[in-house]
Amino acid sequence: MLSSTKLSVALKAESLARLQQIGTTISLPPGEMLFDAYSSSGEMHVIVQGDINLYKPGQDLPVVWLGTGDILGEIGFILRTPRTTSARAGMQGCTVWRLDRRVISLRMDGEIMDILTRLFIGLAPYVRVRYAKLTGSYGHSSRSLGQHCDHEHPVIQYMAEFLMGYDAWETAQNIWDYVRYLPYRFGFWNLLASQVLQMGYGMCTTKTNLQVALLRACDMEAAFGEIDFPSERMKPLVPEGYHHILAIEPNMKHHFALIRIGDVWYPCDATYPPKVWELLASGQPESLFEPGTPFNPCNALIGKPADAYKRYDNLNHVLKKRPFYDADNVEAMNIVLDKVQGPFLMLPEWVVPIHYLMQQAPRAAFQRAYAGIVTEVERLYRAVQVSTGEAEAPRDVGRVALL
Repeated sequence: MLSSTKLSVALKAESLARLQQIGTTISLPPGEMLFDAYSSSGEMHVIVQGDINLYKPGQDLPVVWLGTGDILGEIGFILRTPRTTSARAGMQGCTVWRLDRRVISLRMDGEIMDILTRLFIGLAPYVRVRYAKLTGSYGHSSRSLGQHCDHEHPVIQYMAEFLMGYDAWETAQNIWDYVRYLPYRFGFWNLLASQVLQMGYGMCTTKTNLQVALLRACDMEAAFGEIDFPSERMKPLVPEGYHHILAIEPNMKHHFALIRIGDVWYPCDATYPPKVWELLASGQPESLFEPGTPFNPCNALIGKPADAYKRYDNLNHVLKKRPFYDADNVEAMNIVLDKVQGPFLMLPEWVVPIHYLMQQAPRAAFQRAYAGIVTEVERLYRAVQVSTGEAEAPRDVGRVALL
């Protein structure tokens, strides 16, 4: 049941099965209320089938759509604060797994304590992602469009120096190989290349931005290539409950790096790591970027020549637009990718000692995990209040630890 949800990325199968047993399952027909805004809370919900729409108080149109695999109600579950939105089953209806806060007790047995410790650790990265989105630390913004490829940033310069080869081709291959193995994940949209380097993962726009920045830092002439890629082709990378998002447009823009050596521009697409390419191009042999040869595998996949692309000096025309997904859905959209590549959202610093304590002092481990998740969720709750105008921005809003 929970094996196709965000929790399945954070928790091992055995822990997931144990967690599932302490919750309950409910099904709602289309339009049925799950909870109302300002109502008392204390339950967390995981969508195991169907979809849910969230509504602001007094509004008839949903502000957020959540699909299969996503989580809602984690703030109320931890803090017992009133609901900030209303939740209704979407057009498909829904089945949700529900966990009641009353399972948390000083008198709970060791089994429940261990399960909840693991749950709190698993929730923490997703709470930080929501916080980053609300505070604008990473995400869509119209600012700094002209500087998104910040190849003069010190971290880009240091990494470029490390990757520098004996000649242009070796340098280009070293950079391509480095960027290619960065995990492919749907995520934040308008990022500086230095931020992508810091995060350590990205999608075609953000990985290409980093690749071009590294090439330019090595004094190589580099640009951005763009093609139309059939949306249908992306379905293997996305959970089934999100396929309808891909169907909104028949094609999506795919971006990749270009390098100029001599008088010739060469595509050198480093978007997809090997395991993700296996999903995207099932049955197709993997090819590699070689000196003197244009590398445009996505065009090859759809039967187009390698030189059939548009060239741009920057991605301003892309960063002014919204991505094809909503930021509230993005981590549930990454379930398939994270299972193939491994989870790549960094755990908070408070998690490290807990793994040791779980073996030596389980109750102390639970207490540390509970304190950690309370701190993370309370910070998120303050950000929610600021975003809805219910509170003024505290001094630390806008700063976020590395995701």
